[in-house]
Amino acid sequence: MISSLILIFISYQQSLRIQCVFPENSKIGTIDVGGLDIHQAKSKLLSILDKPMEIQAGEFVFYLNNEQLGLEIDIDELLSDLNCSDMNPQEKFWSFIWNKSIPEAIIVEFSIDVDEEVLQNSIDQMILPYVVREPIPFTPIKGSTMYQIGESGFTINNENLITNIRDQISSDEKRIIQSELIEIPAETLTMEQITEKIREIILADGFDGVVEVYAQRMSDGETLQLLSWYGEEKNPGVAFTAASTMKIPIMLSTYWRQDLPLSDMTNGWIEYMIVYSENDPADRLMEQIDFVRGPLVVTSDLQSLGFENTFIAGYFYLGAPLINLYQTPANQRTDTNIFPDVYNQTTPEEIGKLLGMVYTCSQNETAELSKITQGKIQKEECNQIIDILARNKMGALIEAGLPEGIKIAHKHGWSQERDGLVHSFSDVGIIFGSENDFVLTIFLYSPNQLLFDRANPLIAKISQSIYNGLNPNHQISWPLPED
Repeated sequence: MISSLILIFISYQQSLRIQCVFPENSKIGTIDVGGLDIHQAKSKLLSILDKPMEIQAGEFVFYLNNEQLGLEIDIDELLSDLNCSDMNPQEKFWSFIWNKSIPEAIIVEFSIDVDEEVLQNSIDQMILPYVVREPIPFTPIKGSTMYQIGESGFTINNENLITNIRDQISSDEKRIIQSELIEIPAETLTMEQITEKIREIILADGFDGVVEVYAQRMSDGETLQLLSWYGEEKNPGVAFTAASTMKIPIMLSTYWRQDLPLSDMTNGWIEYMIVYSENDPADRLMEQIDFVRGPLVVTSDLQSLGFENTFIAGYFYLGAPLINLYQTPANQRTDTNIFPDVYNQTTPEEIGKLLGMVYTCSQNETAELSKITQGKIQKEECNQIIDILARNKMGALIEAGLPEGIKIAHKHGWSQERDGLVHSFSDVGIIFGSENDFVLTIFLYSPNQLLFDRANPLIAKISQSIYNGLNPNHQISWPLPED
């Protein structure tokens, strides 16, 4: 009995010395407080929850304390679930005897209210001024064919940053947040900016005549058009003498009516017509289509494709009869008349759109050109047409303004007119750029004799300006004369 009393006394004294601690696996939020008494747990919570938040953004590191984060944390409230200190001595002794001090882990779920206005204000004042950089757009460089290269900007995902801060506030891990910088690409050049560059070049050149330009970016179909009418800007759509650019429709009509592979004779005629710009092979090809009405059939093909201003009304040979007299919306304009050849005419837009159809057909089996020709002209035929045009290498006009090594599928044209003088030059083609493929057509007219040395540099400068504008990261330099 005495021994029992002694054992009870010893046990009672031991029960009084038992510390009030959180059971194993107890957590406040995600912070482990198992085995800690109230003071130890408070100290741990303070060391974590009062630690500044480290925010890494690019090369910058920022630290925000609780006040800057908009936090108010009542740590005593978080610890209030540990209430074993409220037991009287008898309850502690009984729990000690039965090993029931606090057997179950204490889990305290909590969310910390963040004053988002305070947090956002801290982000705006302490982080964004150092991290956010507005992009610098591409801009034309005056007096040249080039454009100032733009620079990307950077920002951060503000919403994600706030979410990450909320998630990390109650974590016992390192309070470090990596906020990825978001690149803001520099604004690309608009077609209007490129058009303005062409205006500048024509004005600086002082060309006293008519210049019409058409370009189409093939990635999205966006176009630019400009008509300079003796220094005055007018609505595009002038009827020009087509000259040798009409040989592209002749080639198209040939492929329309003949199956692949073409005969050696037909291939030879096409090569001499396109690569060497000879007229006799063009007549032979039209005679194959229809011995008498060949030119009219080519024109009918163009009309079926939706082109009402492009036609050929007779053969190329000297003295060929005019088979038909075509009146079109373009050649009936009263505000712009340059008296084009009645035998063949086109507009920069229409011959450009025709080349665009060939390009699209070369990329897509179900292109419009394939549908209209009922499958007679498909991807293979269109790629052959482009490859033949790419063999026309003269090193002048459009080619002279473009980088070496890129694919340029084009056809140039000029001819003596009824007065025995050359009044117009043209070059039309598909340019396969480093960044963007595009169609480009340029036509010049002068009421006086237009010499090659006068037309060539202007066309080259225009082609280079458009190439640089559509391929701004692969520009080539050709300084223009000072104003």
